[in-house]
Amino acid sequence: MVFRWRTHVGALVGVAGGVSALYLVQLRNYLLFHSLAELGSILIAAVVFLITWNAREELDRSFLVVLGVSYLFVAGVDLLHVLAYKGMGVFPDTGPNLPTQLWVLGRYLEAGSLLAAGIVGLVVGERDDLEWTGERLFVLVTGYAAVVGFGLGSIFVVDWFPQMYVEGSGLTRAKIGSEYVVIALFAASLGLLYSQRETFNRRIFQFLAGSILLTMGAEVAFTVYIDVYGLSNAIGHLLKFASFYLIYLSVVKVGIKEPQKTLYRTLAQREAEARKFKKAADYSGHAVLITDREGTIQYVNDAWEAMTGYSAVDARGRNPKLLKSGEHDEPFYDELWSTILAGDVWEGEIVNERRDGDRYVIHQTIAPIFAEDGAIQNFVAIHDDITDQKAYQRQLETDLHQSVTQLQVLARVLRHNIRNEMNVIAGNAEMIHERSDDTNNDDIASMAARIVDASDQLLAQTDKQREIVQLLSTPPTATTLELPAVVDEIVSQLEQQYPQADVTVDIPADLELRTLPELEQAITEVVENAIVHTREGTPAVAISARSREQTVEIRVEDDGPGIPVAERQIIAGDAEIDALLHSNGLGLWLVDHIVTKAGGTIRFEDADSRGSVVTLVVPRNRTMADRHDPSQVTASR
Repeated sequence: MVFRWRTHVGALVGVAGGVSALYLVQLRNYLLFHSLAELGSILIAAVVFLITWNAREELDRSFLVVLGVSYLFVAGVDLLHVLAYKGMGVFPDTGPNLPTQLWVLGRYLEAGSLLAAGIVGLVVGERDDLEWTGERLFVLVTGYAAVVGFGLGSIFVVDWFPQMYVEGSGLTRAKIGSEYVVIALFAASLGLLYSQRETFNRRIFQFLAGSILLTMGAEVAFTVYIDVYGLSNAIGHLLKFASFYLIYLSVVKVGIKEPQKTLYRTLAQREAEARKFKKAADYSGHAVLITDREGTIQYVNDAWEAMTGYSAVDARGRNPKLLKSGEHDEPFYDELWSTILAGDVWEGEIVNERRDGDRYVIHQTIAPIFAEDGAIQNFVAIHDDITDQKAYQRQLETDLHQSVTQLQVLARVLRHNIRNEMNVIAGNAEMIHERSDDTNNDDIASMAARIVDASDQLLAQTDKQREIVQLLSTPPTATTLELPAVVDEIVSQLEQQYPQADVTVDIPADLELRTLPELEQAITEVVENAIVHTREGTPAVAISARSREQTVEIRVEDDGPGIPVAERQIIAGDAEIDALLHSNGLGLWLVDHIVTKAGGTIRFEDADSRGSVVTLVVPRNRTMADRHDPSQVTASR
């Protein structure tokens, strides 16, 4: 990492100025120099602690938090060192050994703290998201208090701390050895700091590294002095003061002040982005509302104000319940909140009430907004006023209901008139047929018989038309059908009506499905169609059913003449519906409509030898069919 001198001119000037002033003082009064140098370091350490403690939530490095807390205790030990110094008079009977012991304790504490901060930074890693809760800080402060208490106790109470200075001969081997151990600890902390240099702000790293190097230099100076008022001792204190000043620059000026500048720039950028968002929201054509996680309104756009009659000032800080109309019950809102709190999007229609009391209908979409940690932070709601659309839809439904009612009445009138007239035609045709027998006129008898047959077919089709009208005008409702029982009932009725027919059934006894009840009518149509179109011999019809994974296949096979191609084409959609007017396919068309409405399909095949096979394929569960039923899709919209 390159050291850029221009970037640090101010810091270097500050260090040089302070060191120069202290040097001039020590030439005149060493005791004053020592007191000023140490008190300056103590003051810096105290400031570092106070600012770090109050800004701990804003610091993005645990290294700085540990370092800042440690300097409170370093400052405390160094203050005792100043008070115990030779000439201060606070501890007059102790001599120069006590301040030297306190000095060594302070340096062990400082070096150990830098090493511990480096270890914490290494453990936490590059993504330092360790939250310094009250519990963690309590443990940290308590740990330091215990260490310092033990060290001071070993000096003042039980006299366990080794002698560090002997007046007349100077430093002891324990003192010199301790200084080298401290230097080694500082070197190890510098190594840890260097290994994590990429995770630090460049200037913070450089100031911390410079501080450690200056401290190591000070410790070397403190290994060679003999007189506590000597030049080597003075150099050590000057280097210590300079190192503390660099600590101040790294933690306070760069670690806290510059991030705050960055924070202010970020806030300004966010404010500009907020203005852009407001402009985009106002021009979106939709009413937009944003709440916090608890549902407190934080933002509304102009369209929302115009829609509801509430201003942004009126709405901000309140709950969207201010629009509640009473149209929906509590379970409705419980389901809404459970959806969005689960992180999903809720979409639906709500009847709200404007400020003036008017009700209106909105189509609302509510989506959660997630924070970086994945937690739900806000909700955004988009409102579309569909009051006019709903009124138009209700009018259409009313008109449709009236039209259906009118068509039903018209169909009954036409059916009644057609049946009456056809009964007259059929009755006269039968009279002509009877009289033709008396005159032995075969041509008249044949024509009369054809008129009677045509009349019967038209009367049958009027009945079919009634069933179709009823089916088209009745909303679909699903029910559970026990297929064996349903088919047995169909066969029993048809055998009474057509005693000559031979109908066999092969259906599993436990087969049931949930479908439209009209399916029974569809099966009846297919079986009866197979019976009545067998003109020669005994009609033979086989009914079978098989259950698949999701569907049931109902198969009706006969030995009749087969279903005409034209009628198959009508059902398959290959021919115009107008062709129904020229065929007998009204019954099959009814079957196809029922099966389609149930979500199924109908298949036509030729039997192996003679006749045809009609297969009805329907879902086992009507809920599956809802997705495929076009009428249901239209209704849901």
